[in-house]
Amino acid sequence: MTKKKIRVFINGFGRIGRAVARIMLEDECCELVGINDICSYEQMAYLLKYDSVYGTLPYVVNVEDDILFIGTQKVQLFSEADPSNMDLRVMEIDVVLQCSGMFLTTASNLPLIRNGAKKVIVSAPSSDDMPTYIYGVNHKKYRDEPVISNSSCSANAIVPIFQIVDTYFGIESAMMSMYHSYTVYQNLLDSKHYSDDIRRTRSATQNIIPLMSSAAEATETFFPHLKGKMYAKSIRVPVPSTTLYELHIQIGKKTGVQEVNQVLREEIGGTYSDILDVTELPGSSLEYIQSPYSAVLNLSLTAVVEEDLLRISAWQDNEYGYAKRVVDMAKYIAQY
Repeated sequence: MTKKKIRVFINGFGRIGRAVARIMLEDECCELVGINDICSYEQMAYLLKYDSVYGTLPYVVNVEDDILFIGTQKVQLFSEADPSNMDLRVMEIDVVLQCSGMFLTTASNLPLIRNGAKKVIVSAPSSDDMPTYIYGVNHKKYRDEPVISNSSCSANAIVPIFQIVDTYFGIESAMMSMYHSYTVYQNLLDSKHYSDDIRRTRSATQNIIPLMSSAAEATETFFPHLKGKMYAKSIRVPVPSTTLYELHIQIGKKTGVQEVNQVLREEIGGTYSDILDVTELPGSSLEYIQSPYSAVLNLSLTAVVEEDLLRISAWQDNEYGYAKRVVDMAKYIAQY
């Protein structure tokens, strides 16, 4: 008997939405049945087919009226600024992936539920008390809520690492530096910008730009005892993909590099094998483009100072790795 595929709808077809679509095309458990974005249908098709980071999609992609054809697959297209205008009932949607970067509250996503979707996953931290789950960390605590947050790409990388360190060594405080690829919200050339941070006016392709990050707040959600004891900075660098995390962690017991790496190897080889990986190779950012992991820890860069100040370094494709976790979460909650 053929297992029924999970029927997925993507609202917002930007970098994360398109990465999710590419991943689902290779996943026999999922069927992409609809996409909504305010750009033209021709641009949706073109940007899915051709990607400057991930390459050309190996399918014939074209649009006829409001149908996107990806090989033999048909996907219904919408262009609604207000998703509440879409009637999704006839499409039998199991999960809507809210990848627009907007609609960050439970209330703003409930119209999708009222219009026929069974569940909604927001691919960003929420701005209210929306339940937040990270696959591989707390997803098994999911309690059939209709709207949930998948947190941020950074939290998906950091939280499982912190979970290991806190369990074995006890975290007392932490500072996180993220050497992060530039994003579409930055300028290609110096120009005006809507942000309150004037540094966003500068060219992302020519500058290293330090920006404030919400990663500390997103991580605190999972470690209440560390509230106010963490700080994060996103340092945007002139590369189009991947992030290097430098995590400086004050721990509560004495240890050394060998013990830390042994713990990381054992935990990541077991409990966290689906979402984390380790390496000791001298790789750089290009090697981690399209990595399916939430983070790949580079154990050769682990350091310990004064036996209780720990540095852990990890790589992440902050688009593709995060999109993989969004798809994992969709497959998990669709069972309920």
